[in-house]
Amino acid sequence: MKKYDVIVIGAGNGGLAAAATCAKAGLSTLLLERHNIPGGSASSFVRGRFEFEPSLHELSGIGTPEEKGSVEEQFDRMGVKVNWCKHNSTFRLIVPAKEGDEDSFINENGVRVSVDARMPVGFEAFSRKLDEIVPGSYESAMNAFKLSEDMYTAFGYMEEGENPLGMLKVLKYFPDFMRLTSHTLQEGLDALGMPKKAQDIFNTYWCYMGVPASRFDFLYYLTMQSSYIKFGTGIPQNRSHEMSLAIDKAIRDNGGDIWYNSEVTSVIMKNGKPAGVVVNGSKEVYGERFICNASPRFVWSDLFNKEDVPEFQARMTNARKTAVALTTVYLGMKKTKEELGITDYSVFIAPDRDSDKQFEACQDFFSGYCIINCLNEIIPDCTPPGTSQLFLTSMTFGDAMKDVKPEDYKKFKTKVAKDMIETCEKALNISITPYIEEIEIALPPTFSRYLNTPMGTPYGYMLEMWDSLIPRTIQYEKDQPFDNFLFCGASQERGDGYGCAYHTGEKAAKLTIKAFKEGK
Repeated sequence: MKKYDVIVIGAGNGGLAAAATCAKAGLSTLLLERHNIPGGSASSFVRGRFEFEPSLHELSGIGTPEEKGSVEEQFDRMGVKVNWCKHNSTFRLIVPAKEGDEDSFINENGVRVSVDARMPVGFEAFSRKLDEIVPGSYESAMNAFKLSEDMYTAFGYMEEGENPLGMLKVLKYFPDFMRLTSHTLQEGLDALGMPKKAQDIFNTYWCYMGVPASRFDFLYYLTMQSSYIKFGTGIPQNRSHEMSLAIDKAIRDNGGDIWYNSEVTSVIMKNGKPAGVVVNGSKEVYGERFICNASPRFVWSDLFNKEDVPEFQARMTNARKTAVALTTVYLGMKKTKEELGITDYSVFIAPDRDSDKQFEACQDFFSGYCIINCLNEIIPDCTPPGTSQLFLTSMTFGDAMKDVKPEDYKKFKTKVAKDMIETCEKALNISITPYIEEIEIALPPTFSRYLNTPMGTPYGYMLEMWDSLIPRTIQYEKDQPFDNFLFCGASQERGDGYGCAYHTGEKAAKLTIKAFKEGK
């Protein structure tokens, strides 16, 4: 039986990137996936006349033809081409007014709100708009963006692996780096003198990592947010499944093997380290090195014998908290977006300005926090003529459903969808319900079943201050269980996100390639 140089477990975004990078480097590579298609969240599904995008709101890191972003550069390295549809705005944030709000006003939709911020692309334009809404916030916003550019470079130095010069460069060129790493987003913006209302608008993207301002690493938020604002974002013409299929092709073009409908059911150990895997409960496949795109929590409980789990890994798994989960309602509409009154691609509707209060609302299943996206705003012909598609997203913790009985599940998810739709209708002063042709509702159990993640979270572990980007990056290699078995994906240093997953897959692959070159 053939023995592979590298076996990659899971064809999610991280696993695809890992396999493509290893195959292009000339390593004999096998990618194993339990589903019949690649991509994990990066796929699509059809209901009636509509093809829906399951999870991608917008992808940063594309850049421009003159200055490519990190994702586009990585795709070039993998030999992957994608037909991008660019989005040249960022977000619209609407916070409906509460009784007693002194600065509330009637917006263009005829709704009384305390915040209605439609933010543009570009650091300068974003800062000017923020200053228009909250006078006196321009300088602090521009200073934050300047920091984000510096920190992006610093993180690049940190990624130089075992080379100690990487960290020395950080300390030499960015002497305040280590001092800043100990602060939360809220503390950092306070230090920059940004007014609170401006912070609430500035912090809108907290949900992309599922961590509120009082707990979000200041420097990580800045670098993450700037990737969306600097050049705008994009979506593949044929949904995120286009990316997955393009990477699949790159793997095969470079001699890699991909087996779909092939679930890894256990890991074969020899001499204290992984030597192979069992596929679908019976077929044994052997390899020199392994890259795993599955949730560590499930890997340790389902694929390894208890005595083979390294003690450090068991302790870290217990110490880390599972992040929030998602609920998404997919709607195929019998009206165009213009007929519905939709004017923006991405609208964040929040019950409160403050991100911490928004996060607290996630303790309940649905408390008014919802994002509504209309794909037709970016890809006009993504639905048949005279129609449009919407997807509504809310956050919750997976255990919020612990008291829902199986016989009540359908009724429960129908009510959640109804509440989310009505929240969007009220905030935008539009009518959605009468024009729904197709509806699909995905709750945490749906995502758990498909993604095989704890409580359905796509975020991996909570990016707590003690366990955020910087400490995870510094101890990345020490955090891996065996010298021939590396993890990638949302559980790793950058947390959730397509670009983050691609990065961790490539990083694990580069370390694997390096080990082969050094004869380890």
